[in-house]
Amino acid sequence: MALTSVNVDVSGELSRLCDLDGLTGQAVEAVLAASGWEGERRNPAKDWATTWRREDAGAWIQGDGPVEVEFTLWFREVEWPDPDTYLDDLYDTAAAELPGVVSRLESGVLGARLEVCDEDLTGGMDFIDHAAWRVSGKVLLAGVKHDDTEVPVQLVVVLREYGTNFSA
Repeated sequence: MALTSVNVDVSGELSRLCDLDGLTGQAVEAVLAASGWEGERRNPAKDWATTWRREDAGAWIQGDGPVEVEFTLWFREVEWPDPDTYLDDLYDTAAAELPGVVSRLESGVLGARLEVCDEDLTGGMDFIDHAAWRVSGKVLLAGVKHDDTEVPVQLVVVLREYGTNFSA
């Protein structure tokens, strides 16, 4: 079973991204590059790198403008040939990691700015477990997801403009 477990704190990047007037690909790229992330892949249709890496964590810039930024802090591959045997354990393990990420976000540089609200802020994203806040006209989500049987279980932090929906 492939494992990535990282303790990369993205609070600083999130704070700088929340201070932006709008989440554009170029602005997000500048924040990530200044924070020590390395651009890995550039979509020929974009003027910015779409995937980024720092240590074992990944970041993905999705959309055209405003964009969504997804940081993958933890993932485990699904074991084959029988993934159903392992999924419950993976979900439980990932969900156990989530409170630490939430605590880091709430006690970090963004902590005082995070607004909890009763509104569903997932924008249609399907999380196994998650926490959500509004901050500076944006939505910040921390959650565990498993999009389909072909991808790993992931613990992600997502930032997007309030009112946008990037879930597929």
